[in-house]
Amino acid sequence: MPAYGFGFNTQALKEITGDTSRNAYGTGLKKDVKKFYGATFGMAGRGESIPRKENYCEIDPNTIDKFGIPVLKFNYSWSDEEVKQAKHMQDTFEEVIHNMGAVPLGDKPGKETNYGLENPGRIIHEVGTTRMGEDSRYSVINEFNQAHDVPNLFVMDGGPFVSQADKNPTWTILALAWRATDYLIEELKKGNI
Repeated sequence: MPAYGFGFNTQALKEITGDTSRNAYGTGLKKDVKKFYGATFGMAGRGESIPRKENYCEIDPNTIDKFGIPVLKFNYSWSDEEVKQAKHMQDTFEEVIHNMGAVPLGDKPGKETNYGLENPGRIIHEVGTTRMGEDSRYSVINEFNQAHDVPNLFVMDGGPFVSQADKNPTWTILALAWRATDYLIEELKKGNI
């Protein structure tokens, strides 16, 4: 908030309110500080991405890392449903702001930016790419995080999730890893692995 005195949103407030007395100095600043200082808030939203077979990763045939190992290539795009979800979120933010009698600062993300959707991988808690399931044609690992094609390979991270909304996946990862570890111990005792 102290940055307001150095021009923070003063131009936006002039344009929104039509009040030309708003300045980053003098009487206009004093008036705005009394009215707006400590009275702003922000909103951010997260939505769940839809698991789709069109979104996948593969070994990139043309790119290698500094050790000469091929890197992953991600093929991902937002569906119409996800874009509509983001639009609804932005419209809801705007409705809340107006119903509070507040003045929105800045531009509302529009269609040209998919209503504020970031590129996949930009937001924390990204999960997936080693889908869990019973059928090896549609999944990489079984219910114990064990790879269908490599019996001694277990995936103990967020890779098995087919979808993730927003909040921390850590507890679910721990629970799945615990279950997988119990299974792994039993399989080792039986000599199956």
